[in-house]
Amino acid sequence: MKDNSPVKYIISIIGFTLLLTVNCDAQVHRIGLGFSFASGTVFNYGETGNPGLTLKTWVTLDKRRAFHIVPSISAYNRYRLETGYSILTNYMLHGDLNAQYAVFQEGTVRAIVFGGGNFTYLTSAYEQLVAIGDQTITDDSDYAIGGNLGAGLELRMASKWDFNVSGKYIFSKYPQFVISVEAVYYFKGRRRAYRR
Repeated sequence: MKDNSPVKYIISIIGFTLLLTVNCDAQVHRIGLGFSFASGTVFNYGETGNPGLTLKTWVTLDKRRAFHIVPSISAYNRYRLETGYSILTNYMLHGDLNAQYAVFQEGTVRAIVFGGGNFTYLTSAYEQLVAIGDQTITDDSDYAIGGNLGAGLELRMASKWDFNVSGKYIFSKYPQFVISVEAVYYFKGRRRAYRR
């Protein structure tokens, strides 16, 4: 059996970080919704679609609100290939659990870095319209567990709204580069430290 020690290491770090939140004043204080654009991957003789709809939230771990645990999920638009003889439809789903840290802030702009675990799920539906001999393509699905590293900007737009832009690279069986943009809503507004 293949040794997945790097994956086990990443999962262990994420698990340990989540355990630390038990003794912290952790709280969800904002939620984001936006779009993700992935470089995509080849799966079952087809590609994957764009854009993806992304839902993200932040769990604060410190009083300065600089360190967060950020779970997110992205469901990507279908990829459809029609040849006249067949129809191939691919779907992709990403799930991330990241640790995020604010490395710099000037006025209404905050720079962040993040890293953590990634789960990629791919599913493919194949429909043969015309019989053309032996067919090697069938319905298929697969998943991969990996990691991701990225950076981004959080731009203050109003007292309870941000606009976020980020980029990340996914290290897994299906490596990809992803750019995301999100509108972010703060449930209780920002603390004064973020309003300077």
